[in-house]
Amino acid sequence: MISSHRKLQILAAELKVILGDSNNVEDNPAPRVRLDSWKDIASYLKKHERTVIRWEKRKNGLPVHRVPGGQAVFAYTDEIDAWLISQNRGDDADKIEGTKLPRYSVNWKWLALGCLIAITLVIVALVVHSPAPAFLEPPGFKQLTDDGYPKSALRTDGTTLYFNVTESGRQVLMSAPMSGSPIRSIETPFSNVALQDLSSDGRTLLFTSFEGLAHEGDLWAIPAQGGTPNRMGGAVCNLARWSPDNRRIACAMRTTISVLDADGSNSRTAGSYSLPVGQLAWTPDGMGLRFALQDTTPFIYSMWDLQINKEGNSTPTPASGLAFGSCCADFTWLKDGKTFAYVAIGADGQAHLMMQAGRTSREVQFPSKVRFLAGLSPAKNALYLLIGNAPRGELLKFNVKQGSFRTFLPGLSADYVSFSRDGQWVTYTNTMDNSLWRSRADGSDGMQLTKPPTEVQVSSWSPDGRRIAFMKRDPGRPWRIYLIGRDGGPEQAASDGNDNQGGPSWSPDGKSIVYGNVYGEQPQDGWLRRVDVTSGRVAIIPESRNLRTARWSPDSRYIAALRWQSRELMLLDTRTEQWRVLADAITGDNLAWASDSQSLYVDSPRQERPVVERVRIPDGQRTTVVNLAPLQGAFGGTTWIGLTPDNSPILARLVTASEIHALKWAAR
Repeated sequence: MISSHRKLQILAAELKVILGDSNNVEDNPAPRVRLDSWKDIASYLKKHERTVIRWEKRKNGLPVHRVPGGQAVFAYTDEIDAWLISQNRGDDADKIEGTKLPRYSVNWKWLALGCLIAITLVIVALVVHSPAPAFLEPPGFKQLTDDGYPKSALRTDGTTLYFNVTESGRQVLMSAPMSGSPIRSIETPFSNVALQDLSSDGRTLLFTSFEGLAHEGDLWAIPAQGGTPNRMGGAVCNLARWSPDNRRIACAMRTTISVLDADGSNSRTAGSYSLPVGQLAWTPDGMGLRFALQDTTPFIYSMWDLQINKEGNSTPTPASGLAFGSCCADFTWLKDGKTFAYVAIGADGQAHLMMQAGRTSREVQFPSKVRFLAGLSPAKNALYLLIGNAPRGELLKFNVKQGSFRTFLPGLSADYVSFSRDGQWVTYTNTMDNSLWRSRADGSDGMQLTKPPTEVQVSSWSPDGRRIAFMKRDPGRPWRIYLIGRDGGPEQAASDGNDNQGGPSWSPDGKSIVYGNVYGEQPQDGWLRRVDVTSGRVAIIPESRNLRTARWSPDSRYIAALRWQSRELMLLDTRTEQWRVLADAITGDNLAWASDSQSLYVDSPRQERPVVERVRIPDGQRTTVVNLAPLQGAFGGTTWIGLTPDNSPILARLVTASEIHALKWAAR
């Protein structure tokens, strides 16, 4: 018999079909769950493998996908649920072998009303009660945009939405009416802009301009409806926020918070800290700031309050009453001036919408599970949410002679692909849950090597193909390099320490691994380091300060790295131990050696004409290999580039979107 839990899942799916949009409450779908073998599919259905294989062979049978070129199969739980519903509605609903699906005899009108009331009660729980509580009556949760653009930095005055959009690898300004469409571009003369704030009267936007991978830039203001940008003094910020009365600007620059006059002049330091400032907001009364410090070693945030006096100096105190998880992906005060809303990320990787009124706080359950709750913006009697869909990685292989792409390892959601030296095996990161997988080069014989909540990025095969080095991060821990066998087994830390270790690159003799720091011990600082695989001893590579993304050449002669502040491609000759600049204006963070060690492939996605280039080692000559512009439209862009054993470029395109939702209520 089918379990009670599965019955509820099927009933919930039926209700979504019946209710549609009629109740003005829209549910955001959870990330898709993938089942990667007949065993997993059978376990999900609580049936024998032979049974589910037989179901798949029926006309309009069980939806199971196959990876071309291999025997691997996979399925999605939402498609299986939909198939079960279709069987339940069909004439043969009671004839699926071994399972009698329930038929529901209910009054759908009353059931729909009951469901709406239940969802309403869940959303009512979104407000925390304090001595002067705000709460929802009646609530409404509605999706406003559905255009597929990756969005960030949401701001609104209650009449217009303003946000950043990733377009052709660049960050641009956009606006939209509260209906969500049409969206329009706010033109600026800069390659990349980061929206910082919207004035309280809704007339002026505050933004920073930047190039490459920089996290800070010059501060500008521009009319909200478009026009000529105005430089705000000489301020350079990575975060900037107007005070509620628009008479001052708080500017965070790495580890320092300054307060400026409204035109960007008269800068005075409000506080300097040992950690980078990760979030920033004025208190509703305009007398202080709330900010988060980002500890880059355990990779967590701590939240602080800072009173601003006439001189701009004061001592921060820990924010009280905030007790949940890893805070904060974003935060804001609601327009009532009393309620503080923030996004916390739990140990399970899920985003939790939290609210605090007074000095109390409790976890708020969102109407559905939301993994990518990326931003908050308040308006009167509403909170606008930026909710991202689960990103899916699409691998593409570029045929240089034909100048065309074709899908590589179809059916996988993957990036950070690494080939064994003999070309028979690959590792990759599953973009759906950031787990590490190993398979044959055609995608068959797949094996999951790590599981969530562990997060994995770059991996690398040892020269003998027996071990895999990879960088991983557990919740609340730094990025570290680990070793694991080709067929799994226990993980082994490559070295001791607590620095954030970047992607590993093996020496051709298999005795060492080189890496660059993801984050240095000091802000904006980092080194290249070499690990002795046998002893675990770590040594800094001389003259490598502020370099990252280390990659060893196949012939062991060179180590390539990036100086991301100046966007230079650097090359170390291991024989002479001398560094030289091989190329400049490299805006990406990916390096791939050709098999003959005579050239490097690099990406520059953050410019008007995003490209992949081949750079010759002897003379630095550059040749454009791939034009990335067609791949970086509305739905995403390239996140990683690499090479196959025959030196064909492969690219991971992250297909994702984030949409704006309104959570509204009537205050009383």
